[in-house]
Amino acid sequence: MIDAGASDWTDAEAIARELAKLPLGTTVIHGDAPGADSLAGAAAARLGFRVERMAKNRDDYARFKRGAWKGLNERMLASGAVLVLAFHADLARSRGTKHLVELARAAGIEVRIFGA
Repeated sequence: MIDAGASDWTDAEAIARELAKLPLGTTVIHGDAPGADSLAGAAAARLGFRVERMAKNRDDYARFKRGAWKGLNERMLASGAVLVLAFHADLARSRGTKHLVELARAAGIEVRIFGA
């Protein structure tokens, strides 16, 4: 399961509530950024889930330069995730979260979006 969202997302309760609905043994993957990602990592750890933090790497920067988050999104989806939880107050104005949602939908991965 991938958790993604806005770096200015502050509603930890919304993330914890949605993660609590997932089955035991779930692995939560996030992009190791502030906001929704870090809140999800903390909530998942409290719930006893395995947490996998993925960060942008050299290859991402080599391929996409300042858009290295695109490579990170691709790698997170390639991990075998079957669900994406996206937390963003205005997905239409998003770059990273919107990109991940679009890639996931194109790959047939279930996406659940939560706004403010």
